[in-house]
Amino acid sequence: MNRLALVADTLVNIGSEILKPEKYPYREVKPTQTKYWLGAFTNILLKSYLGAEYIDAQNIPETGPAIIAANHFSHLDGPLINAASAYTRRRAVVFLVAADLYKSNWLFRTMCDVVNCIPIKRNENDRIALLKTIRLLHQERLLGIFPEGQRSRDGNIGKGKSGVALITLATGCPVIPVGITGTFEAFPRKNNFIKPAKVRLKFGTPLWFGNQKHPSDERISWVRDKIMSEIKRLHEELHYGKKQKLAA
Repeated sequence: MNRLALVADTLVNIGSEILKPEKYPYREVKPTQTKYWLGAFTNILLKSYLGAEYIDAQNIPETGPAIIAANHFSHLDGPLINAASAYTRRRAVVFLVAADLYKSNWLFRTMCDVVNCIPIKRNENDRIALLKTIRLLHQERLLGIFPEGQRSRDGNIGKGKSGVALITLATGCPVIPVGITGTFEAFPRKNNFIKPAKVRLKFGTPLWFGNQKHPSDERISWVRDKIMSEIKRLHEELHYGKKQKLAA
């Protein structure tokens, strides 16, 4: 779908809700809120400049908690997932972000504060951040996480860390895997300018692993690897150009 058509769809999406408020009965973000219009503007910007497409985004649940887990190529990944959720479900996604980057970069910190991100210390057991994520999910919100723990340096998907497995097993919440393409080409590490590369996101069906208070190391590793396998599969489907179903 070309950029003009994507922008037109976004305007129709916004207009439809204003004329028919009952279209999104479970929405968290409403047209009376600043966040709604920030999300609408972000969608127009992303679709016009990057041709952003959200495929099978209806897999994001209308209500209830879920963990959205994606590959991580760029600082664009979080805003894109949030924009897709706002566009499709009118729900905000709260992301885990690296505490060191959050503290050192004022622009990144300001952006994170707007969408209520949770800073987490990398490469150590951050119990406080973990408790915040569990509380967030108990409040039936959406949590966003990049299992790799950092942006890719070469455009390939790296090895996942155990955090996503620990959170889903501690809460019993479903994981929505997401494959993303194009963001590495658009805005990789150390770039100061966003290129107009084509960006696509494909949302997988929910993965359920149940609730376990004291999972074994083997169970944690299996859940982590299963989530990463699904993320890689979705990314490959986009990369190799299989026929996709766009979100309504």
